[in-house]
Amino acid sequence: MTEAEEKYKDIIHKTWPADPSIYRKHPKMPLQDRAKIFAPFAALRGHSDRLSEETGKLLRSNKVELSEEEAAVLSDKLLQVKKGMTITVHYFEPDSEGGSVGYDVSLTGTVAEIDAIFRFLKINTGETSEKGEIVKTVKFDDLLDVTGEDIVDIDKFLGIEEFSEYSDS
Repeated sequence: MTEAEEKYKDIIHKTWPADPSIYRKHPKMPLQDRAKIFAPFAALRGHSDRLSEETGKLLRSNKVELSEEEAAVLSDKLLQVKKGMTITVHYFEPDSEGGSVGYDVSLTGTVAEIDAIFRFLKINTGETSEKGEIVKTVKFDDLLDVTGEDIVDIDKFLGIEEFSEYSDS
C-alpha cells in the first residue's frame, strides 16, 4: 500500500453519496461546465502576445557581411556540397525581400539542388505539408556557414594554418 493509499484508506473506496438532500445543496456539475473550470486563465489580456512581439524584436538582427577570408572559406565548403548530402546551413533570413534586418537561422536537411549559376541551395527539411515535402531555398548571399559530415575546412585539410603559424615568426 502506498503512502497516499494509507493516508486516505478510510475514504478512498467510498462512492458518491446517494442521499438526495446532498444533491439539492451541492448538485453534480454537468461535464460541459466542469471543462470551463480547467480553461486557461489570462489575467493580463494581450500580455503573451506582447511578450512574443518583444521576444521577436530581440531575436532580430542586422545582416552580417562576411569578410573576404570568411567568404573564401564558405566558398570552399560550398564546392564540397553535393546533391543528397545531409548538411546544416546557418543563414540570414531577411524580414522583407532584400532587407538588411531579419533572423539568423540554422537548418539541417538533405541537399535537393545546388545551383552555382543562380547562386542558391534547395534543402529538403524532412517535414511535410499537404503539398508534399517542404523544400527551403537559401541564397548564397544569405549563407553564413555550411557544415556537414563530409565537409572539411580546406585550410585545415591542407595544413595551411600550421604553415602560416611558422611563417609569422
